[in-house]
Amino acid sequence: MTVNVLGLDLGLAHAGAARIDIDGTIAGTWRLDTDPLAAGAPIGEVARRIRGVARWAVGRGTTDTVLVVVEGPAHAAVYGQPHERAGVWWRTVDALCRAEIPVGVLPPASLKKYLTGNGRADKAAMRRAVAACYPGRGLQLVSDDEADAAALAMCGADWLGWPGPYLQGRRGGGWLRAANWPDPATVCPIPGDLPGDGGADAPIAARREPPHVQSPFTHPQETRR
Repeated sequence: MTVNVLGLDLGLAHAGAARIDIDGTIAGTWRLDTDPLAAGAPIGEVARRIRGVARWAVGRGTTDTVLVVVEGPAHAAVYGQPHERAGVWWRTVDALCRAEIPVGVLPPASLKKYLTGNGRADKAAMRRAVAACYPGRGLQLVSDDEADAAALAMCGADWLGWPGPYLQGRRGGGWLRAANWPDPATVCPIPGDLPGDGGADAPIAARREPPHVQSPFTHPQETRR
């Protein structure tokens, strides 16, 4: 595996993920669609659906993922089962934090402003902007969730100073600073790449341990680009 940043666009019915490697290349994008539950479904089924999406999201990471970037909540949203979507968000973030994987949270408007120059950009504009950064990769055809996840991963890679087709010079660093970033001291190469081969002094040495290794959980409606 290659050291990478993972971007997650978390949702209940639809979720997206994307990874960018340390050399700036996009390693891939993924989408998960889940079937809606019937009205009045037992609470256990709702919890199982939330748990499944969160497990899928965490499972997009690898043992070489050094940073995960998620979109912050849209507090004004009143559609799309916001209570359940919040459950997905917190379950995913909690799993990452317990695994000591650094997490950055970028407000939705900041993500749009950074990538397109317009904090109110629509989904189509986001897809076009992501595709323009990686021409020839077919990203203009990915889902909205995958495009947003790729944009989040780009922001994280840019914040780390990795090479790549990022927009820092054109958009300005203020939009990156608006994010809730982890302590930079916790974001480092995997322990085996550290001086001393990741001995007792290596930060977040648990990064090589579960649960953030590739999850055995799969979903029949998962698609990969």
